[in-house]
Amino acid sequence: MDKNLKLLCSDIDGTLLDANRDIAIETVAAVSKLSREFPIILASSRMPSAMYYLQEKLGRLNSPLVCYNGGLVLDSNGICLQSHTVSLDFLATVIEHQKKYAYNISTYCTDTWRTESEDYWTIREIRSTRVEPILVPLEDHIAILKAIDEQPHKIMCMGTPEALDDLIAILEKKHGDEAHFYRSKDTYLEISAKNIDKSTALEHLIKEYYNLNLENVIAFGDNFNDVTMIKNVGLGVAVANATQEVKDVADYISEFTNKEHAVARAIEQFLL
Repeated sequence: MDKNLKLLCSDIDGTLLDANRDIAIETVAAVSKLSREFPIILASSRMPSAMYYLQEKLGRLNSPLVCYNGGLVLDSNGICLQSHTVSLDFLATVIEHQKKYAYNISTYCTDTWRTESEDYWTIREIRSTRVEPILVPLEDHIAILKAIDEQPHKIMCMGTPEALDDLIAILEKKHGDEAHFYRSKDTYLEISAKNIDKSTALEHLIKEYYNLNLENVIAFGDNFNDVTMIKNVGLGVAVANATQEVKDVADYISEFTNKEHAVARAIEQFLL
């Protein structure tokens, strides 16, 4: 065991979850061998409610969370430590563009998911995250957010690659570098506040909450939004199914995929 490693941080989808998009019993078993005082932080593009049930399965409910790729950071009591949002003017441009194309627009504000209908895309997300959205007509979306004085931590658009490519071009032209675009797949576009990432959020969280530095962290990831975190921590682990960009900055590349319990195996190798 590397005694300098005092905290574990993991991405969720494509990293921690197995073929059934769930926490495998192998992962639960590995985590159970760690001391209860050994912090485990989940860092994801997901909303809080889509992470709580995973914390519970790991036996680490009431741990801090890095949500929306760093757009929202919560402490162990669910109190907001950091919050970065996208403007309603930006959202208005997305809604206007959507009129030309048939794609799903979902907004995530703190711990509420809003979308217009329960379509193909929405059903896929419900299955993946086990969270139900609030259905709101697109034309009412901005008025509702204004009324409660909220802005989106994340806007997710799901549709054809051509529609999303065109949307990015429009947004960059009209709003410049106001927001960050992340394509987990050609058909998924996640939009969040500019200049945030998991690494920055994690660094602030663990310094304030645990008096630790990134060099004390073992972190796991698979995709573009994990690159800075994997690069900056003490031991950055890329799962075997990770993108090349993640593997290029990792300290260790697992020979196992998420479906082969890469995180559990690395816990056994490096922490036990």
